[in-house]
Amino acid sequence: MKRRDFLKTAAGAVAATSLGASCGNETESRHVPKQIKVTDEQTQLRRKERSTVVLMPCDSYEQDILQLLIANADKVKMPDVKGKRVVLKPNMVEYRDEKTPVTTNPAVLKAAIQLCKHLGAGEIIVAEGPGHMRDTEFLLKATGLGAAVKEMDVPFVDLNLDDIVKVKNITAFNKLEDFYLPKTIVGADVVISVPKLKTHHWVGVTCSMKNLFGVVPGRKYGWPKNILHKKGIPNSIIDLQHMVKPAFAIVDAIVAMEGDGPINGTAINTNFVAMSDDLAALDATLVRITEIDPYELSYIVLAGKVVGNIDPAQIDVVGATIDQLKKPFKRPITLDKPELLVQAADAGS
Repeated sequence: MKRRDFLKTAAGAVAATSLGASCGNETESRHVPKQIKVTDEQTQLRRKERSTVVLMPCDSYEQDILQLLIANADKVKMPDVKGKRVVLKPNMVEYRDEKTPVTTNPAVLKAAIQLCKHLGAGEIIVAEGPGHMRDTEFLLKATGLGAAVKEMDVPFVDLNLDDIVKVKNITAFNKLEDFYLPKTIVGADVVISVPKLKTHHWVGVTCSMKNLFGVVPGRKYGWPKNILHKKGIPNSIIDLQHMVKPAFAIVDAIVAMEGDGPINGTAINTNFVAMSDDLAALDATLVRITEIDPYELSYIVLAGKVVGNIDPAQIDVVGATIDQLKKPFKRPITLDKPELLVQAADAGS
């Protein structure tokens, strides 16, 4: 696919996220995205019960994050991992420098591994398929995630190079009826997303659901998984929820990213960790903490129809409150001016 065509396609997806009728749901000055049609069958896939999101203040990565998770485990429906194969999926898309919070911090990944051991997991695997860099060994070393995996004595699998298995794309919003996923993901009993909270110039905000783009195998779909961009990032995010079926998420929001994320943004101290068994509710709640309206983000809106709860009336927030943690994030410029992506496409840049 030519870069110009790719940029135009991606620009259209972002434009659909930011343009449309005025929204009165949360922020009247913003706009709702173009609605993606869903069938009755797809709607039946949506979570039926209420959701719980746990927000845990955490001053720094030096704090005992494991004990924080254990102390709050009874507030949320934890997945049954006893004796099971658990795959933890951190965010290791790229590396800038130690001051730029692109990836999941090793301290949060270690705590997630330790929590699974505490809950009696039979096997724990850390797995990721970096979207921007092919040198996974460099990323493991530079980010400190490799050292964390070694210290915890668990294996790491590069999902870009893993053997692949054909699976049915249940919702097929991206029009791909069949899809290929790494055997490590397909063979997992429990998949847990362990993302970094960041703004994102394609989708507005990235968290536990968008993090699953890293399970898409580069050996099949290339770097940075361009076919999913072409088919529509919001569509593909939601399709992956139903193919991968993540059971839980633990979010690193101790230091988040604002502005031109997910790679070139800047650090913002948000000082909390979050977790939930409803990734839609979790992401919508964390978007509210950034003071961005979740109804601006088309994948969040779609998730509210076919994945879980995004309406705050259906979400029990426990631990800290949204108002206690809320902090205005610098918005990616493309969230307010999607025409900039179109201009970039026209210039061939």
